[in-house]
Amino acid sequence: MTQASSSSASSSSSYVSPYKDIFEMMKDSHKSSASTFVASANLPPQNIPKLQCGIPETVLKFRTTCYDRLMLSPYVQPSEYKVILQVKMRHLPLESDAEKEIFYQIVGTRFNHELQELKLTSNQFASRIENKRHLCWMLDRIVMGAKNLARDSAS
Repeated sequence: MTQASSSSASSSSSYVSPYKDIFEMMKDSHKSSASTFVASANLPPQNIPKLQCGIPETVLKFRTTCYDRLMLSPYVQPSEYKVILQVKMRHLPLESDAEKEIFYQIVGTRFNHELQELKLTSNQFASRIENKRHLCWMLDRIVMGAKNLARDSAS
């Protein structure tokens, strides 16, 4: 029994954690060094996909509703394919006040002024993927339309 415990102790002592340096820095309370080490380990974002209007896809929030399986026909809940897109105003590439004003007129009540957030909903297709594509297309059209109308009205 002592041989088994000594062999497991020797095998556990030979293990070296890949995070050993970070833990040592944390023990030495070099928090800035630890954060620098972790930040340098992360790769910079490359080729973040963007919509045609210039909004990065990483800032878009999508919500769906998922139901349990139904045993009765029609086997599908009414809003099962509904997709909701939310995006903050600060992420929209609208520069001038004219563009923003036209944008507010286009979206109407879909824009929450308190949260500074646009909320679009689609339940047009019988697929969540198609509804998501439709929402991205709508957002593209809204932003590009606001920019084009502001440019045309200025000239």
